[in-house]
Amino acid sequence: MKKDLTIMVGGAAGQGLQVIGQVLSRSLARTGFHVFANQEYESRIRGGHSFFQIRASTSRVDAQHDTVDILVALNEETIRLHEGQTAPHGLVMYDSDLIKTEYSGGQYLPLPLSTLSMEIADSKRMANTVAVGATWSAMGMDVQVVEGVLETIFGRRGADIVEKNVQVVRAGYERGAKVRTEALALEAPGGPARLLLSGNEAVALGAIAAGCKFYTAYPMSPSTGVMEFLAGHGSEFGIVVEQAEDEIAAINMAIGASFMGARSMTGTSGGGFALMAEGLGLAGIAEIPLVIFEAQRPGPATGMPTRTGQGDLLFLTFASQDEFPRIVLAPTTPESAFQLTTLAFNLADRHQTPVFVLSDHHLAASYWTVDGLPTDDLIVDRGELAAAEDLASEDYLRYRLTPSGLSPRAWPGQGTALVISTGDEHDESGHISEEAESRTRMVDKRWRKMENLSAGPGLEADIQEGAATVLLGWGSTYGAIREAAERLRAEGERISWVQLHRLWPFPSEALTGLLHGHENVVVVENNSMGQMARLMRMETGIQATEQIHKYDGRPFSPQDIVQQFV
Repeated sequence: MKKDLTIMVGGAAGQGLQVIGQVLSRSLARTGFHVFANQEYESRIRGGHSFFQIRASTSRVDAQHDTVDILVALNEETIRLHEGQTAPHGLVMYDSDLIKTEYSGGQYLPLPLSTLSMEIADSKRMANTVAVGATWSAMGMDVQVVEGVLETIFGRRGADIVEKNVQVVRAGYERGAKVRTEALALEAPGGPARLLLSGNEAVALGAIAAGCKFYTAYPMSPSTGVMEFLAGHGSEFGIVVEQAEDEIAAINMAIGASFMGARSMTGTSGGGFALMAEGLGLAGIAEIPLVIFEAQRPGPATGMPTRTGQGDLLFLTFASQDEFPRIVLAPTTPESAFQLTTLAFNLADRHQTPVFVLSDHHLAASYWTVDGLPTDDLIVDRGELAAAEDLASEDYLRYRLTPSGLSPRAWPGQGTALVISTGDEHDESGHISEEAESRTRMVDKRWRKMENLSAGPGLEADIQEGAATVLLGWGSTYGAIREAAERLRAEGERISWVQLHRLWPFPSEALTGLLHGHENVVVVENNSMGQMARLMRMETGIQATEQIHKYDGRPFSPQDIVQQFV
């Protein structure tokens, strides 16, 4: 029996392949499997080619697999594009109502999806449920698990809809039993059901846990999922969610809410952040805490709205009018996305500066099973707040010069303190000042805030003693890099890996110590010019000996990295 199996559901936008993917993923999670599921789709409502790929395993998985065990084809294009990825023992199920080419042999199973749905439920709308049943049966799994998931999903639509879906899934289950083989049978791990979570949902949960009270954004793929999740749960947690008219309005609304004391967040992708750059400068000079979620997609301009990439690193790190501090964090998994988002709010308040949570489409839109989220050490730290005597003083200095650069912060309306902030350069009180010495003191003050950055080492590493080569990456490449290292070690290679999750300020000291002794530093990035490699060289002087780039809009798989060592 298999301990690791990959299912791909392919078709055109509008055919409902996401429903198949979601039901199968949830069913596997309920059975106790570890699941990683990623989506590829075009920027259109109907047509084009899309797929939903699910990897189920008895152990943790964080990356896709190149070889497909079960291919569910809702159109002929899916067979043409992905048939070559199917394992020798694999199975291709296809919708024979739509695909008129006859495929023969034990590797193929024709399924008249619409016909069966119409015969059983008097509707073609449940055709996808037939495919779910057949796929579940081919793996030798208990149909009652899928029935329970269908009840969860469709229960609010009434008992009749649930019952029809159950009947249809059983019909598909009977068809799938005809091609059931030991090569496709999954070994059920047992144990409790696992939580299935996307990267965007994890970011939203992190914002809730951190006490976010205001989220504003203009919808832009792939960041919109955070706004949708928070809007759906805002009333439960006292969060105001505002869909702004554009990204300029969004960042300025968030700055205004933060100025008044509310923990605030905004979200966008690269093109939207281009409009936010001026507002970012306002938060920087006015020392207003702000969390910005930026989910990357390939550009420039509109680029590829529903694909993935890591091309915004240098843009975020250095976007500004003049110079001011900011922090850039890059999560790697849902657990990391949750933890770094909560940390981002604390860092923004502690250092009174903008903090980025830098994701990408691959992390934002993929799904993982998690055993829990890291809440044990969760705290809410509002940073250096004004004392009672400051709030009662008419001479309150919002930008008081201190050894740490951090000025006790008051919010307008607290006591008799007069809180003055401006986008102009200013003195300690917040009044506009162009006096030379004051300008120098204020610039130095803002930079001093970063001298005691409380964000840990900023990386995760697995250093193998005696290894000459180290793989270095950031963000969503984590799963592919970690699994590639495991595969290479299994083949006798001695290899280490390092994954950065604080990109700015750059963790120079910690990284330099870890890279010491490695002759080959191989940087893996989803961009064309090696932005992390350039940043590393600029900050540490360490030159990458090799770079592995992928910039076709698709994520790395472990095999993409392993083949560089063959």
